[in-house]
Amino acid sequence: MTNDPIELTRKLLGETLDGEATRSIRVRLWDGTYWPDDRPRPTTLVLNHPGALRQMFLPGDEVSLAEAYLYNDFDIEGGIEAIFPVADRLTKRAKDTKWKLRLAKDLLRLPNQKAPRAARRGRARLRGRRHSIERDRQAISYHYDVSNEFYALWLDRRMVYSCAYFTSPDDDLDT
Repeated sequence: MTNDPIELTRKLLGETLDGEATRSIRVRLWDGTYWPDDRPRPTTLVLNHPGALRQMFLPGDEVSLAEAYLYNDFDIEGGIEAIFPVADRLTKRAKDTKWKLRLAKDLLRLPNQKAPRAARRGRARLRGRRHSIERDRQAISYHYDVSNEFYALWLDRRMVYSCAYFTSPDDDLDT
């Protein structure tokens, strides 16, 4: 049983991605090597550090995968569309409890490492009955009570929070 993160990551990839997936997807590890080989494909999944797979798949929900992407544990180069059929197959496979337990055991052997995170807030810690006024108030506060610097990243100069209609892909936010 290896503890080398590269070997372990390659083993996990081999157990989770089937031949159909590897026709359209390759994986670039943090050391610059590729799995299953370096042949170009339409999509490259980029693992940015040795703990990337662990961050992506533990605790095993959509939130951990989304956060791993948002926090730059992994990236996708090329067409993201190739990822969706793979995700569908993994979701179906995840119904097999034995497979999930084997996968989790190996994921836990990867380093508990995360990409550097600037001012990470973490998940909301909501208390109370689901959809109660108090819990919903906490959720709204968590979502919206952030700095103007955050909103300035993606809103126009007037900080208008609305849908947008552009006549050309060259239009900027202030159009």
